[in-house]
Amino acid sequence: MKNIECYYKDGSLIFCTTQEYPYNTANKILNVFNLLGLNSTVREKSQDQFNVVGHLQVNYDPFIHQEKKWKDVIFQLKRTKDLLETKMKSF
Repeated sequence: MKNIECYYKDGSLIFCTTQEYPYNTANKILNVFNLLGLNSTVREKSQDQFNVVGHLQVNYDPFIHQEKKWKDVIFQLKRTKDLLETKMKSF
């Protein structure tokens, strides 16, 4: 099951949970995001249900061709997403 979705926006990789959780669980997930170096927050999606969103700054400009830098961004995306997916199995 896919627990994390990720995309690039405005110089950051954005990671967010695909499911909504009660606040206590979302707060535990927030701690996992923060431990991996993401600037993260809990967001209310519906009454008493929350998701977690984290930003990882990558300083990449998509309008300047930088193949090596782009490969580094993709590597960081995959590594972080895999770590989050592994940690999310316990929730």
